[in-house]
Amino acid sequence: MNAAFMTAPVLRTKLFPPAVPTQLLPRDSLLERLWQGREKPLLVLSAPAGFGKSTILTQFRQRLINDGAQVVWLTCEESDSEPQRLLQYLSAAIAEHAPEQMQGLQAMLNTDVSLPAEALIDAFLAELQRLPGQWYVFLDDFHRVRHPALAQSSRYFLTKLPAHVHLVTSTRRRPRFVVDEPALAAQCLWLSGEDLRLSLSETEHFLCQLRGLNLTSEEVGKLHKRTEGWLTALHLLALALQRQPDPAKFLEALSGTERNIADYLAEDVLVHLEPDMQRFLELTSPLDEFCAELCDSLLGREDSQQRINFLQHAQLFIIPLDEEGKWFRYHHLFSEFLLARLARHASAAEQCIRASRWFDQQNMGDKAVMYALRARDYPLAASLLEREGAALVAGSRVYGVLGLLEGLPPEVIREYPVFQIFYAWQKAFEGRHAEAEGLIEEVSARLLQGLARGSRPAAELLVAAQMLKALVLLYQDKLHACVEVSRNWLGKVPGGEHVFRSSMYSVQAGAHALLGEYSEAAVCIERARASLEHVDSEYLHSWTNLIESLVLKEQGMLESARKLCEQARARIHQVFGRHSRVGGPLALAHGDILYEQDRHAAILAELPSATTWRDLGTPMELINRGQLVMIRARFYAGESQQALQELDEWLASTEMPGYERLHALALAVKVQFLLWLRKPAEASHAAVLLDGLQARIEKKQLNDAECALLLTRARVALSEKNPDLIVADLERMATHLEPQASLGDRYLRIVLLLSVAYWQKGNIEKALRLLESVMQRAWPQGYRRMFMDEAMLLLPCWQDLSVQHGEVLSAWPLLPEMLREQCLRLLVDPEFLQEDQWVSHREREVLRLVAAGMSNRDIAQTVHLSEATIKWHLHNLFGKLGVRSRTQAVLKGKELGLISEV
Repeated sequence: MNAAFMTAPVLRTKLFPPAVPTQLLPRDSLLERLWQGREKPLLVLSAPAGFGKSTILTQFRQRLINDGAQVVWLTCEESDSEPQRLLQYLSAAIAEHAPEQMQGLQAMLNTDVSLPAEALIDAFLAELQRLPGQWYVFLDDFHRVRHPALAQSSRYFLTKLPAHVHLVTSTRRRPRFVVDEPALAAQCLWLSGEDLRLSLSETEHFLCQLRGLNLTSEEVGKLHKRTEGWLTALHLLALALQRQPDPAKFLEALSGTERNIADYLAEDVLVHLEPDMQRFLELTSPLDEFCAELCDSLLGREDSQQRINFLQHAQLFIIPLDEEGKWFRYHHLFSEFLLARLARHASAAEQCIRASRWFDQQNMGDKAVMYALRARDYPLAASLLEREGAALVAGSRVYGVLGLLEGLPPEVIREYPVFQIFYAWQKAFEGRHAEAEGLIEEVSARLLQGLARGSRPAAELLVAAQMLKALVLLYQDKLHACVEVSRNWLGKVPGGEHVFRSSMYSVQAGAHALLGEYSEAAVCIERARASLEHVDSEYLHSWTNLIESLVLKEQGMLESARKLCEQARARIHQVFGRHSRVGGPLALAHGDILYEQDRHAAILAELPSATTWRDLGTPMELINRGQLVMIRARFYAGESQQALQELDEWLASTEMPGYERLHALALAVKVQFLLWLRKPAEASHAAVLLDGLQARIEKKQLNDAECALLLTRARVALSEKNPDLIVADLERMATHLEPQASLGDRYLRIVLLLSVAYWQKGNIEKALRLLESVMQRAWPQGYRRMFMDEAMLLLPCWQDLSVQHGEVLSAWPLLPEMLREQCLRLLVDPEFLQEDQWVSHREREVLRLVAAGMSNRDIAQTVHLSEATIKWHLHNLFGKLGVRSRTQAVLKGKELGLISEV
């Protein structure tokens, strides 16, 4: 090597990847994406500091080597920014694997003549062209290379790169020479910081398996949420947790000011920024989200867009929030770190007040209120909330405000009535209904005093409080009280308050519908729509559509309900997005309708989030419907034991004051399940519990729980082939329902089981006439599960009537096969349904021989089975009959008609 080369020695440590731990976090999906894109000329890992870029490249390098490729590595530094220096290292790295190559380029680099960059690049390309086989050139930390002509030279190099050579880089900034060149970008495999974020399962694997921490799933989830998949933060926190005497307390107080994280950010991130940029970061750190105009307003400057562009290009823990690239936020831990730095010399309150005023000017009332609350400027926040409260409700934009009210001192909440009203709403949303009602009553009493003094704000707030009271009553299933409050206060709504008037009408309509008062519900819906003509609120329109779809469903108009739901959901998705909680209530109602039409498979995946990620207005009624749809779908698909377990869990959660009606509806489903599982004793016991529960439900109006109880009693009686127990009650209910809802859902279900009861009594003409009427009304509306869920009772009746009057039932040729398929799915033999619904032919035979006084051994010899098999049949019989001895089994068998008395 000549003297010129000796003046700039090559550090061979840069030509090899850094050492990695023996235990590495598997990033199989990322490595597979790199592997699948290995034929591309350029592969880029672009992410902020600490996202594990170098480690992933090291793993990818090893996989390429194992596959027989030639791989060279260079860890870049700022001293490599000069083209000659960079090419010197690249040629040295290649020479490590092919010593005979790169001699021509090295000779050019060692000359005293200053050559243009393009000439050197051409020489390097010529050397690369002569390399045999597949070559991969890894440039780690490429963001450190800075040169005025870097972009131009890089574009030139990539356009002429030989096909058998591939460039693999890691960088903290997005290379502009790729971003600004669509043709190059199309040839590039790009993995961003979003791709490199750890998933929840990867976070759990790293903390619990690689670091050996004993954390609960909740604690892992909290760490994952706080670090947002940032690997270095997890590593630093794992080190901190190992020395914590109380890990739970540490996690509770976790922030970006934790010493390890703060030191890392200060020493590895901020130290490289100009002081003015550091100041920009600190002053904007109180913002949850920011845009250039907001930053300009806060800082009194006009260059915020350029600074945001720099941060975005540098990928400095800045996260875009919209496709237009206008709004951004900081990584949570980075933001907390910056806030702590800001607190050393300034207060965040001033910035928050400025932000509040800016958002107010932009007509973003929820943000204006939230920043005023953060600044603890309570008079400003209260005045904004009084003025903007109705608009926030109409736009479904109150969640952030409610969350901040939760942290206010009690005396502050009580000082401002508007705070107390919204705070009560938050308590109701959390299920703390008694506390919410107490807050509403207390603030209403104070507002009435203000009303007596002629205060208009007091009048408006009082109406808002009573609207909330009606909603809380609906939450608790106190339907009559809800109707009464709504009716009393609707006349007192000030003329221009269309939001509260339409909301109260919608709440009242929902209560009427659940009470079976469909005509009253329809009137309320019409009045709510009239009020909404004066309000630009897609949210309130969606609620009116929701209530109307529930009414249509209860009236048996499934097709109209389905179409309305789908139109409303499409509009909500368009306005609020597919994953907004605003669409949750409609998803629950839609799922309930689709279940009845046996078309629910497509929506099942949406229901779990709709029952948990709830909208503020979602009553427990809809949650109950969604849960029962998921449970019934699982059961009738053949997963009976898991469904029964989930149903028991749901029953436990609804076993509380105020939810008696909903608990009764769920208990009725359990009885039906147990009958399908041939457990009549357990089913009868559950039916008795349901009967006792019914006494605790208000009797002012016929409700769906009362119908559910009657249907349950009918199923039990008909399963025991004892129709005389139930016929009279079914007839009375049908007579009561027919004048007001001859097409209604409840009426159709009652009449369906009444037709089976008539058939069991031998009254064929009545049974046929009722069954035909139900089919004519229900089938065109799409009802399917109504029949399929009753297949065990309905199929024998249908088959027998078809033999005698096939011409009448031939209009529905698909139904018999659907019923048989449902039976088989639940392991019920449709051929033995007429004999018995839950006891098999063999079990009846064994029971008959037990009744004859035969021993297990004698029975085994008689039916040519082993004695162990006979014991197994008896064990099953005891369970199905709910007995513990042979004597009890015989008595129960006679009672149920399984064996004769003779």
